[in-house]
Amino acid sequence: MDIITSVTTEIALWELFQSTRGANTTAFLSGIIAIWVAARFSSVSVDKNVNTLAKVIVSVFALGVFAMWLNLGNVVGNTFAGHAEALSALDAANGNIDIGPGSQAFIQSINQGNPIAMFGFWAVSVGGLLIAILPLWVNSSK
Repeated sequence: MDIITSVTTEIALWELFQSTRGANTTAFLSGIIAIWVAARFSSVSVDKNVNTLAKVIVSVFALGVFAMWLNLGNVVGNTFAGHAEALSALDAANGNIDIGPGSQAFIQSINQGNPIAMFGFWAVSVGGLLIAILPLWVNSSK
């Protein structure tokens, strides 16, 4: 592969990745709003002292939000991993021509993982679920 083709392909991959960032942001914001809605439903249900059936319905909704949030996290993670794999494939196809240092750093960071991001994702996930479900089933007025 010649240098112009390699650079053009690498830029095109980054443009494609950047276009997915808008969708990822929208998914993230919708997930945060859904978590807030689940927590709000729970809060209103506790304030109104609803019956067990309503508690079950709100709990199922919160579990659904949790599942949706996990799926969105998986989609975003797969977007990053897929992009790193595409850049790695380009690097392999290039032969003696190296991809850019930013692309190399991106591949390395994806391969190493990001424990801080994973902690944040799981903290929001489990925290949101607990905020939405625990008040329904645990009496804190004692």
